[in-house]
Amino acid sequence: MENSSKYDKVRLHYKIWISGNQGHKVIDDERMELLRLIKELGSLKEATDKMGISYRKAWGDMRDCEEGLGFALIEKQRGGQAGGHTMLTDEGNRLLEAYTQLHEKFRKEVNEVIIDFKRTIKGKKSI
Repeated sequence: MENSSKYDKVRLHYKIWISGNQGHKVIDDERMELLRLIKELGSLKEATDKMGISYRKAWGDMRDCEEGLGFALIEKQRGGQAGGHTMLTDEGNRLLEAYTQLHEKFRKEVNEVIIDFKRTIKGKKSI
């Protein structure tokens, strides 16, 4: 078995989340996916169905996020002839965009770190 193949199974994992002043998690990938689906579908209910989570959990998560961040992320319009809908606030849209950009930049940087990590464990010099 050659030296490099025994390290092919080594994987690094990471998570990104935003915490509040007291250190508790406010936003993570699951909650950002919920925001993304609310924006796409215009419905909290449809977003929860697509994610396979309960409406109650999602509603509670959104309230926790808003409380931790100090600003509203979603606006709900109930019923009416056309039915209700949920949409992101301007701040919710900006947060979703910023988090998406952060994640993409972080992913690119972490990939470089992983390459260096694997080179080091293989006994090769980092670039």
